[in-house]
Amino acid sequence: MTAAPARPAPAVPTAGQAARRWWRAAWIWFALAALLLLVALPSVLRQDTAARPLGTDSARPDGGRAVVRVLARHGITVHPADSLPEALALAAEHPGAPVLFHDPAGHLPAEGLERLAGAVGPERRVLVEPGLPVLQALAAGVSQGGLVPEGEPLAAGRQCRWAAAAEARTVAAAGRSYRTEAGGQGCFPVPGTGDGPSGAAHAVVASAEGTVVLGHRDMVANAGAGDEGHAVLSLWTLGRGQDVIWYLPSLADVPVDGGPPTPDRLLPDWVRPAGAWLLVCLLVLLLWRGRRHGPLAVEPLPVIVPASETAVGRARLYERSGQHRAAARALRSATLMRLASTLRLGPAAPVGAVVAAVSRSAGLDAGRVGSVLDVDDVSSGRDLVAAAAALQDLEDEIHRSLQATGTAPDAASSPTPDAAADAPSDADERTP
Repeated sequence: MTAAPARPAPAVPTAGQAARRWWRAAWIWFALAALLLLVALPSVLRQDTAARPLGTDSARPDGGRAVVRVLARHGITVHPADSLPEALALAAEHPGAPVLFHDPAGHLPAEGLERLAGAVGPERRVLVEPGLPVLQALAAGVSQGGLVPEGEPLAAGRQCRWAAAAEARTVAAAGRSYRTEAGGQGCFPVPGTGDGPSGAAHAVVASAEGTVVLGHRDMVANAGAGDEGHAVLSLWTLGRGQDVIWYLPSLADVPVDGGPPTPDRLLPDWVRPAGAWLLVCLLVLLLWRGRRHGPLAVEPLPVIVPASETAVGRARLYERSGQHRAAARALRSATLMRLASTLRLGPAAPVGAVVAAVSRSAGLDAGRVGSVLDVDDVSSGRDLVAAAAALQDLEDEIHRSLQATGTAPDAASSPTPDAAADAPSDADERTP
């Protein structure tokens, strides 16, 4: 078998072809960069106030739009604040307005809590689910009492003398509970907490200085605004005047320069621009040395491989891997090609035409010829030998029949042994 003839050298690609080839190789990197940008974008952008708990514009179950609208119907204006400077400015602008404070993530540091305590009097503070740092800074005399187990609604209790709680009557059992010292007022006691030395824990407390602590966020949230006496409690607590300051600390209150210095801050100033320059140089180097200079060139091999060696090598591969059925199909395909050539049917003749021609020329039964050509049941070496012998006998019988009738092809038109051995091995394409 001779090697393929030499092909002409490929033409130099045009600018459009080069650009398309570059895009096919680099699109995955652009996709990864876009994915990283989408993942990092929420943390880079400013926090959405409508998505935070008790947001004044949030219609989610944990938002505060419902209470804000109820207050607006009673002529009370709600002033939202997203940072400590805004809250302090609004507190100075509206001296008598109560300040609702809710910071579940702890964005406001201790210094900010001290500034808020100095600017807003204790009688103006309304704290929603405060933690220990918030209690220590903004609610003197109030301590934590633990979580409130869900169950039956909590009643105001006989000891509650706060008019707002008495009017609300009940609240949902959830959230946190708190205890207050002498002089404070606790309402909605939690069952099972009255045996301690500090007295019972309550879902709502008011310190001796007038600071109101609400233990459950749903008392002012959309999800619980219509439950139990939450609407009455929130309206009495926040509706003391014409204005309410709604302060929800955000990422803007988180200190940026806090904490010990990082290794990045300890590096000299020239390291950052030098690192950026080295990164650009590395990128240019990758683009310069990493690109492929044109398509691959195909060169002919200066050797000639006889077809018999190819057939022997393929047979050894079949034998070593145990592919008896594939070897039988290769023999069947070669037999069909030789029979089609002998009977003048052409190389593209279907199997049915070859079977009919063999049956007509040699006087054989078409079913017998088809069974000889059917090698799909070959599964062992013994079956392969039997199938090869049957195919060879069929060819010999055809040649004898043609010689007897005087219609045998001449030597020039019959296939050579090397050509027969070089027959394709994929017989599935000729299977009807």
